[in-house]
Amino acid sequence: MLSRLQLGDFRNYRHADLNLSPSLNVILGDNGSGKTSLLEAVYFIGSGGRSFRGGRLSRLVRDSAGSATLYAEVMGSDKALHRMGVRRTPGGIDAIKLDGQTPKALSEVAALLPVLALHPNSVELVFGASALRRRFMDWGMFHVEHQFMPVWRTASAALKQRNALLRTGRPNPRELGFWDQQLAQTSDRIEGLRRSYLQALQEGLRAVLSELAPELDVGIRLQTGLQKDESYADALARLREDDIRRGFTQAGFHRSDIRIDNGGVVARDRLSRGQAKLVAYGLVLAQLPLISQAGKVCTLLVDDLAAELDEDHRHRLLTFLAATGHQTLITALDQPQWDAIANDNKALQAIETKMFHVEHGQLRSLTGSE
Repeated sequence: MLSRLQLGDFRNYRHADLNLSPSLNVILGDNGSGKTSLLEAVYFIGSGGRSFRGGRLSRLVRDSAGSATLYAEVMGSDKALHRMGVRRTPGGIDAIKLDGQTPKALSEVAALLPVLALHPNSVELVFGASALRRRFMDWGMFHVEHQFMPVWRTASAALKQRNALLRTGRPNPRELGFWDQQLAQTSDRIEGLRRSYLQALQEGLRAVLSELAPELDVGIRLQTGLQKDESYADALARLREDDIRRGFTQAGFHRSDIRIDNGGVVARDRLSRGQAKLVAYGLVLAQLPLISQAGKVCTLLVDDLAAELDEDHRHRLLTFLAATGHQTLITALDQPQWDAIANDNKALQAIETKMFHVEHGQLRSLTGSE
């Protein structure tokens, strides 16, 4: 859980310092004022250097500045306060610190701050490329399934080695066979872990959508691309000659997808954009109880709450968020808009809320003496 965030030369911020509520934080400001950039900064730290906005990451650095710095204080599941800092230049991450030391991998930082985002482009979980759904699935497994990351690293190394051989055009058969075996075995293990995870996620999704959109009947399952009754070893053997011609591996853990159905029909073929957004929100929120079961608290980022959600669904979403027990940061245009959203919601009124206002990259607290 994030307790403090400091920004330096990040997007349009020369400097900002937030002390956050463990429950609800509301960030107000006009369009273009920098609200989304605050959420993006949190996401950048918690995701290991990614942005949910897309575009070039070099633009994270404020114009005319040489680098952007982020500093966060995070209360971990061990109840200890951890301090982390990241410096990014236009060319990439320049330095990273965790409790005063340089971590071996960004995953050490990401493990301490599980962060999820609901934003206008979340709908791409339904309509977008398979890589988005695969990343979404693997993010959840990274946080709740301790076996996943070691197997994923081994599988990734095997895939890299196999692809390097394929690109030669004339790979040594024995060497290729070795990496086939490694990739097949690890892909089988990852597939098993993913199936178990999606089964648990399906239960959570059903519970979330019963609150947000009971009119939808959504199912999810793993889609591997394998033929009926085919193993990964069989698929790699079947595709070997074609893989050599193409220079890359066509079967394995890296090709899996989540099939999302509504009423038995592929969701992207049936749902409106508004309905797809509710399904995407449901998928994200269905991860929260799994995070809780792993003994962690998630920081949930909600950008542009009013976009494409009518008043009823917005009220349902806020009521659900208030009851999750996870930290939430929400952006809204102004105080009257937020009051109109929140005044009739008793669940929101019952939790601790901090409010902030952003104008031209300047942040001020609207609650307390901060």
